[in-house]
Amino acid sequence: MKKLVLFIAILSLVGCMKKEVKFGDENLELKGTKLYYKDKLFTGFITQEVPFTDKVIKVEYVNGVIKTEK
Repeated sequence: MKKLVLFIAILSLVGCMKKEVKFGDENLELKGTKLYYKDKLFTGFITQEVPFTDKVIKVEYVNGVIKTEK
């Protein structure tokens, strides 16, 4: 029983972690105004390295839409 509870706890933590996907990933698809990853609304971060710099652009999406600060 303890192993089952531990397994469910770990699975829920991993499932709630936000994904980080590189811009240009073939699994990303824009449908209308929403972003999908493997045919599911994308929640996580899209990253893109800026050429000739050490900078990385990181944009957060929630349910396929860019997250805006309030």
